[in-house]
Amino acid sequence: MPRFSIIIPLTGDERLFDQTLASILRDRSPSSEILVIHDGTYQDPHQLSDEVTFVSTEKRSDLIAMFNRGVSLSTGDFLAFIRPGIELPSDWQLTVEDAFSKPHIASVSPLITTPAEPHKIVTAGVEAGVGFQRKMTGARWRTTPAKLKRVSPLGPTSWAAFYRRSAIEQIHPISENLSSVFLDQEIAMSLRTLGMGTLFSPETNLEIERPGLITGEQKLPHGQSAQRAFRRQAINGRSVLRTATLVAWDLLNAPLQPWRLQQAGGRISAVLHRREDRERGAYLMTIAAENQSLLPLELPLPSARDSDRELPTTRRAA
Repeated sequence: MPRFSIIIPLTGDERLFDQTLASILRDRSPSSEILVIHDGTYQDPHQLSDEVTFVSTEKRSDLIAMFNRGVSLSTGDFLAFIRPGIELPSDWQLTVEDAFSKPHIASVSPLITTPAEPHKIVTAGVEAGVGFQRKMTGARWRTTPAKLKRVSPLGPTSWAAFYRRSAIEQIHPISENLSSVFLDQEIAMSLRTLGMGTLFSPETNLEIERPGLITGEQKLPHGQSAQRAFRRQAINGRSVLRTATLVAWDLLNAPLQPWRLQQAGGRISAVLHRREDRERGAYLMTIAAENQSLLPLELPLPSARDSDRELPTTRRAA
């Protein structure tokens, strides 16, 4: 039976963390492990050290540092990265295992809704929007069969993500110079660059207490990380002209949307990280070339019967 390493980064509200941890402890498999990554301030008031491994970081860490730390300490076949505020249903492990039954799948993106509006999608994954901005897949769509069939994310969000460990090991660690909000997009794009697939699993329906926990962060300026994310994936064609166009667009719209001024500054400042980003892009391309002889991590290409379901993901990757 596959073993899961469940990583919970303790950020923000401890009440939400308690709810998330309780939902995991209630129905987890005896073979799975739970790692809670915190900044040293959590005191384990419920005395759960026999069931949970609490890991204190050396300093106050952001989400990417916590992810890297959790991956380094994990031992499972699959990784579940679950942030406080998410509650898992009793059958989540079975549906995720079923999604990973296709050997070329490196990540699984669940359906996230709220208890108040289970018929509306909060998010079904992450994708790259206009101007390389991080965008939530399927946000505010209704959970009808027709709508769910159209969902094709680039990868799961950092709020609830499931990864094949052997895939993450090829791109770990994630650069801690990026904005934490771009953790999920960086992972999704890196796995795509290496030729690995993602699968949206509507059967894995998780709940979040309120949608603002996820959607609120979309208003923050992340121009630098948006610009860097695509350079790191070796997407260099006409990059100067493209960047200049995006900066000009941000500046023109700044009087109506002041946050765009910061975004434009972030795009310009991304040039300071050009060397690191290009080295990362070159590394990913080298790994991708090496994987061509193995087919990534010995993960075969989709069979003919799988091609219909995964065609949207393939098109997006192209």
